[in-house]
Amino acid sequence: MPTPSRILVPVDLMEGSRTIIDYAIQLARPFNASLELLHTWEPPQYVAPDLLVAAPGWSPQSLEKTALDAARKELEALVKELQSSVPITHRLEVGEPGAAILRVAESGGFDLIVMGTHGRRGLPRLLLGSVAQKVIARAHCPVLTLHVPEEK
Repeated sequence: MPTPSRILVPVDLMEGSRTIIDYAIQLARPFNASLELLHTWEPPQYVAPDLLVAAPGWSPQSLEKTALDAARKELEALVKELQSSVPITHRLEVGEPGAAILRVAESGGFDLIVMGTHGRRGLPRLLLGSVAQKVIARAHCPVLTLHVPEEK
């Protein structure tokens, strides 16, 4: 099995994302592999992504632009905070997370995907689906999942 040189790390920017990234850095270091952090924003099904968001003193902008700007700032702050010896880049995608991760992994020629899973069971899994399960079932490269416990 070839050693990984490019590792994709999908993050939801929730509690536990830092743990996943730290693990991926430790994994990448001995192989001199690079990491790419990926955050995917899925537009809500019940509102149009071009819905205008406004607040006093702001000029109106679309919900999509607002969400992506906030995610970009959060990703940039996270990367700056890491100060890793491993090369790290980041990107944002719009769409269903599982499909976006698979698309980016294949088009970017990644050797490995390192991602978290919340381990939901029963009704929550049925309603929310499992992004990790979709990626594991369809990825062209190995997928390493790490359990991220939910905050109580």
